Amino acid sequence: MAERLVPMEMRVAAATNLILENHESVSAACLAVGLSRDSYYRYRRRFEVDSFAGLIPRSSRPLTSPGKTPDVVEELIVAKRLQLQGEGWDAGAASIGARLRREGHVVPSDRTIHRILRRHGLVVDEPRKKPRSAYKSFEHASPNACWQIDGTHWPLARGHAAVIIRVLDDFSRKSLATIAAASETTEAAWNCVALAIERHGAPAMLLSDGGAAFTSRRIRGGMSEFEARLRHAGIVPVVSSPHHPQPCGKKEREWQTLKRWLKVQNPPKNLAQLQSLLDVYDALYNHDRPHQSLNGATPDERYASAAKAHAATEPVPGPVEINVAKVT
Repeated sequence: MAERLVPMEMRVAAATNLILENHESVSAACLAVGLSRDSYYRYRRRFEVDSFAGLIPRSSRPLTSPGKTPDVVEELIVAKRLQLQGEGWDAGAASIGARLRREGHVVPSDRTIHRILRRHGLVVDEPRKKPRSAYKSFEHASPNACWQIDGTHWPLARGHAAVIIRVLDDFSRKSLATIAAASETTEAAWNCVALAIERHGAPAMLLSDGGAAFTSRRIRGGMSEFEARLRHAGIVPVVSSPHHPQPCGKKEREWQTLKRWLKVQNPPKNLAQLQSLLDVYDALYNHDRPHQSLNGATPDERYASAAKAHAATEPVPGPVEINVAKVT
């Protein structure tokens, strides 16, 4: 790299002996103009062989690169990137690497994959973000120790709005049940929970945000019908604090993955078609998609890796309410 800083005029002067004018030796001439003896003789040799063309700056790239990723592997990485994007899945370096390794391919590190994608113009570097190590991870120790429930809106093809309600296992990120509904109601939320319980057994705890379908404590206080049903089934309902989204972060992040996938599908015309899409997505998400937060395992594999927690064998009592009234 230092050789490229030498001006072309200096190279010509060295090669044609103009640098030696008014100097008794090569060393004195090089010292006077700030040029090394090695550079002087290098330019002389190049000039003798190739004339002025030999003085043009040359690439410093090595003739061979033993550590370079083979072209066939680069083509495989680019093809997988385009495939995942077309199917609506995460297509970053980590996702590509995890998918290819599960298929039995030998691929370089995720950082090298990112550099390959950048070299092919498929990614643009973003500003440096806060490192993951700076965040505190909320994760329960076993399957069914805690479930998360949430709802989100999704448009149908004819302009009508639908709601997707979903239950996710906190330990494994497994999608336990998903239903399409006309609106986010207590009945729809309970139907989703009941379906998850029928498939996987009852959890010890259910976490939600402060949505009206899940709790009434922020609106009118007391216990909602949804919370009462949970407690009757031995499940402890927990509501996240206002303006504190981190406890429900797994569910909020998973909405991005689902919506990216739905955007590349044919728009559903009604709730039945939307439900069919959600059933397909759940199967792919749980069985086939390696999860970065699970070290490349799928949610199904993580869910089956430990013993399940269980709901209480008796109804869970409601919280004690204390009312203070002033009397005369």
